[in-house]
Amino acid sequence: MNNPLSIFDLLNDNSYSVPLYQRNFAWTDVEITQLIIDVLDSIKEGRSEYFIGTLVVSKDGDEYSIIDGQQRFTSILLIALAIQNEYAPSTEFVKKINLCFSARKRSNDTLKSLFLNESITEETSGNELRRGYNETVSALKEHIGSNDYRNISIETFYRYLFRNVKIFISEMPENLDVKLYFERFNSRGEQLEYHEIIKAELMQRLVAEGVAFSKVQKFAKIWDACSEFETPCIQFFNKKTKGSDADKEREKVFNCEWSEYEPGKNSWRYGYNLKNIYSNMVVNKENKKSLISAIDETSMNGADADVQSTGNENSNKYRCIVNFNTFLYYVLYLTDHVEEDSIHLDDKKLKSAFKVSSRDSRWILRFGENLLKAKFIFDNLIIRNSLETTNRRKEGEWFLQKSYREDKNEKARGHLYVQTRFDKNSFSTNNHEILMLQSMFAVTFTAYKDTKWLYSTLKFLFEHTDELNEADFGKKFVAFLESMSKKFAKERICNDSELDAHSLRYDHFVPVYAFNLTDYVLWKNREKLKLDYTTIKFDDFHFTYRRSIEHWYPQNPNVTEGKSKMSDDLLHCFGNLCLIVASQNSSFGNLDPLAKLENWRNIFSTQSLKLQMMAVSSKKFGVWNETKRNEILEMENDMLQLLSEYIY
Repeated sequence: MNNPLSIFDLLNDNSYSVPLYQRNFAWTDVEITQLIIDVLDSIKEGRSEYFIGTLVVSKDGDEYSIIDGQQRFTSILLIALAIQNEYAPSTEFVKKINLCFSARKRSNDTLKSLFLNESITEETSGNELRRGYNETVSALKEHIGSNDYRNISIETFYRYLFRNVKIFISEMPENLDVKLYFERFNSRGEQLEYHEIIKAELMQRLVAEGVAFSKVQKFAKIWDACSEFETPCIQFFNKKTKGSDADKEREKVFNCEWSEYEPGKNSWRYGYNLKNIYSNMVVNKENKKSLISAIDETSMNGADADVQSTGNENSNKYRCIVNFNTFLYYVLYLTDHVEEDSIHLDDKKLKSAFKVSSRDSRWILRFGENLLKAKFIFDNLIIRNSLETTNRRKEGEWFLQKSYREDKNEKARGHLYVQTRFDKNSFSTNNHEILMLQSMFAVTFTAYKDTKWLYSTLKFLFEHTDELNEADFGKKFVAFLESMSKKFAKERICNDSELDAHSLRYDHFVPVYAFNLTDYVLWKNREKLKLDYTTIKFDDFHFTYRRSIEHWYPQNPNVTEGKSKMSDDLLHCFGNLCLIVASQNSSFGNLDPLAKLENWRNIFSTQSLKLQMMAVSSKKFGVWNETKRNEILEMENDMLQLLSEYIY
């Protein structure tokens, strides 16, 4: 087998199989989008070749069994099929499906159906490959031709993917116990991540410049407390046990103060303008040991016993909207005072971005201070997604809550024992609006590379740390977030100085942001809209990862039902488009709007507000087709009017 292979050769030569002992296709829109962005970046940078990794295979008769790399292989195939089906490019095509899944008939049927671009059937709907395909279509439409890649056409992308993107093939020796190798291959120790290498290099710089060893340990403790990204960093610092005890590390580092706006309660708030961090921290006493030993043990020193022992500190399980590598970029740019328009968030370039060899100890220690300060702000004032159902929230629900100290007496005549709680609204005013705006951005810009909005948000909070505990800061924060949402709208969905319906058409690549911003504006105007849409529960609406743009009246209606095609000008207009979860796209299919409504009647209350309003109007009209052109366009105009009033 030639090595490396072009993607064209990979998808058209040889035959590959995924053994039964391997898991199903599991990549989500996050990984698929990142793959597409990586290829787009390579085109933008003018690289002659882009190597996409290694496919580990074993020869098995006339085909190759995939040991490692099936997620990447399958994603590349889905990208190629999505482009062929949705755009019909004039370049080379996938000539056959050369990938099969052992003993998974439904997966094989789905690939065949996608290859033939057949209508969805019960056998080919609702599985992970159909979901991946729908998410791929959405990602292609969102990024190719977008502001960042406006000069890259679908033809250019497809030609480059087939000819210039290469993959290495690693073929295992014959007579190898492939299953045993697979198990060992997938249970091997993980390589060091970029952030671990950067941490070690920064610590080496501190030691080389003669910084006290205890201070190097404190820098490492900060790093470890922040790199445990989905645990609040405050829990890695010792607190006092009883209210009458002397303040310890947590109270000093995080400026614990009496909550003046809650008189009569034993409640204390933490401050955000962290000062003298290193002098307020505690680590093991300095002794003579190597730097490597210090690096190895900082994880133990950093996590105080509080993390393991205080199960009653209710910091529930949650998922953050970015990873630690991306967060390090934010802190790097905050430390270097970089403006939002000048930042880049490419995981692969994180190590080089730090320029460790040019940093002195003063910069490194300041970076450590900024890291802890930014992570504490992030833990308390940026939304998270719950991974469990509690008495306060459901799994998958966004929440915006902060840490505070509560001194509680568990027994009669007992001591006031100190606890850190995590269940108070982050902002005393406008908390819900802030949550809605942040979640709107989060579900729109899902690729870590596209999270400049979050850098801007952290920068704003970072620069207003003295005001974050003020009772009315929520109003100021909402104003900032809404201003940013309007700026994005003018850049992404407006034509010059006005909102243009033509730029929001399906055939003009309307962005996902237009739908999510519309939902926010509808939610913001909910009191007025409730008068006409009495059955919609506007107050229950929340943003989720809806990525698939669907035609309410279908592009290809079922002719067996006697449904005729809608004219393109009405079919592709914003008024006939809606945003749904990609996995639900197959459920919609080519049904008439009223049939969709009937099939989905139990879950329509969970859909986007725009779609819920379209559904209510469909019932009201009795039909949703060409005969209701004026009504559909009037509804579109009403929504665009609200959107325009919000933006301008």
